[in-house]
Amino acid sequence: MKSEARRPLMILREYLYVDTTAVRGILAQLDAGIVESETSAKESDKKSAGGVKGFVEHAQNWSEARTTTKAMADALFPQLEDALESEGLLEDVSELINSDDFWAEEEVQERLHPGKIVRVTAPGYLIDARFIATILGGFAAVDRGMVNMGITQVAVDPVLPPKAKGPKSKPYKEMPGESENLEGGIPIGRLAFGDENGISGEFLRGVVQVTRGMFAPGLHLSLAPDAEGAGAISVRLQEGRQFLDVEPDILFANYGVGVQEWTVVGTIGHHPLPTPDLSDGDFMFADGEGVRRGEFGRYVNQLGTTLANLGFTDLPQAPGFSLIPWAVYRTIAIAGVGKEDL
Repeated sequence: MKSEARRPLMILREYLYVDTTAVRGILAQLDAGIVESETSAKESDKKSAGGVKGFVEHAQNWSEARTTTKAMADALFPQLEDALESEGLLEDVSELINSDDFWAEEEVQERLHPGKIVRVTAPGYLIDARFIATILGGFAAVDRGMVNMGITQVAVDPVLPPKAKGPKSKPYKEMPGESENLEGGIPIGRLAFGDENGISGEFLRGVVQVTRGMFAPGLHLSLAPDAEGAGAISVRLQEGRQFLDVEPDILFANYGVGVQEWTVVGTIGHHPLPTPDLSDGDFMFADGEGVRRGEFGRYVNQLGTTLANLGFTDLPQAPGFSLIPWAVYRTIAIAGVGKEDL
């Protein structure tokens, strides 16, 4: 019995992010313009005539025309991906970054130079400081509500003899503009839930402050290759692009906070620099009359490098690197495999 013909392989993807502006720009360079629609037309003409030429003539024309227009806005990225692969401009480095030897031999900067077009499939997780503030604020609200309902009580600190008392704790001081920031909705004070030492609103505010300091408010994707000694790959997803039109709480309700496999297509952004020596930060003129702008700018960037290598800023940390995304998706189905012979 003959086997069924093998159907073309179809891969269904669920796009988290597509930078249509970047995709259109690159595709225009490859194809000398972007095709927004396809039109096909077929026309035939036939004429029959009768009568005495020059006096009486009967003519009839037949024509057939068919026009088909197909919108292609949502198909721009697959077109770009196919074009890049056919031109040999896109390299899939998923196997490379998941190799222990690749990170051990410190080939990262040599093999993945800035501007290189790559496709990376690796485990990753989403981060958004706004979502962290939302869930911690919600937790604090539930805690306060349970106390107000009389269901739980805030633990009372034991009264100690005067000699046993330690130094008085300083009152909580808010940062400038803290009430207008993400953590501003979390109430101050000790919470009823938590361990024996208690969790306070001050602590939850501190968590949000650290999160928004390390990850600027907005959606981040951190890829963590499954290899020993691998660095994190930082992917910053710009708001206002296609498929990122939902609130953070809905986005995380759909995708969760755990690790899952994501595919990113884009270009290598940059690699972390070695930590500089900030002791030579001399950016003043010799006579003290003014600042050398170039030297001061270099000093500021060196300070940013130092903080990034410590993990305190929204920059990649060695041995990782940044990846500028054109598209982020996950594969949800693969169809088109024909049946084998019975």
